[in-house]
Amino acid sequence: MAKKRKNDTRVDPFATALGSSSLDALLDSAKDGDVVEMPAPSDSSRLIRLTCRVIKNEEIQNSTSVYNKNRRVQSLLTEKSVSDIISSIKKDGRNQHPALTWQQDDIEVVLAGSRRRKACLISGADYLVLSSKDFNDEDAKILAVSSDQYIAPSLWELGQAYNDTKQELISLGKKGSYRELAEIEGVSHTAIADALKAYSLIPEKVLSLYPTANYVGREVAKKLALAIDKDAELFNAQVKRLLDGEVEFGDLNDEKAALAITRFLTEQQAEKTVKKANLDFSNQYVVAQRNEKSGDITIKIDNRVMTQKRLEQLSKLLANFN
Repeated sequence: MAKKRKNDTRVDPFATALGSSSLDALLDSAKDGDVVEMPAPSDSSRLIRLTCRVIKNEEIQNSTSVYNKNRRVQSLLTEKSVSDIISSIKKDGRNQHPALTWQQDDIEVVLAGSRRRKACLISGADYLVLSSKDFNDEDAKILAVSSDQYIAPSLWELGQAYNDTKQELISLGKKGSYRELAEIEGVSHTAIADALKAYSLIPEKVLSLYPTANYVGREVAKKLALAIDKDAELFNAQVKRLLDGEVEFGDLNDEKAALAITRFLTEQQAEKTVKKANLDFSNQYVVAQRNEKSGDITIKIDNRVMTQKRLEQLSKLLANFN
């Protein structure tokens, strides 16, 4: 059942009080084999026993997976999107702040720490995790949301998550309206609407063109959606040019590169030559064309045959043309 995910229910497991200490303090010296306990995110009266593990870099890909309700789209995680943590992880040879994983058979399911996982994979570092079999689905769902607090998922990723919640509500016989979603997610109706529209209208491959998906915020998403609606064929052609490396933007910083990409994708319609069909009047002095999209007709008459009398006759004809 879909439950409220107000901000005040989001759990930071690393700041949970444990007697006179906290997980943060314990994690400062966490090492392979250490065991700690934390209150379950979904029920503080239940304790979860966590074992500290170091997963070797070459084992990360096959022995870990990311929880399927994690709000980060893993295909959008790149070296650029984890640049804030990759340097220190590479230097230390591992992430110093452990991820939380749910041990399921031989797989460690990452509940919090998918960005750290990606950074470890890219940098060749080992992956430090706190693993437990004691988590349940409700714990996992709460942690999937709480782990977004440091760097929020992009508008598009939130749209995907909101759409999942919407489908869950519909399966329960509800409407899945903006109002219902806003109540559950703890955000405004507008935020829900903008995220859902971004997710439904903008292809995932478009986000991969940007330095990070977070550069596609509300205003950029609206511009992209408008360009798609205006001329999807042209928009997709421009996306392909960028994906194929046909167009590059030099050594621009991330912010300027994002602006350049948006301009390239959204301002091409103005530069596109309008398709026109020639109309044959069997007269070498008159050229006429019909705009295939609007249906408007343009007529060009050679000045050599446009006498003053003919101009007056044409003016009278057009003055009463309706």
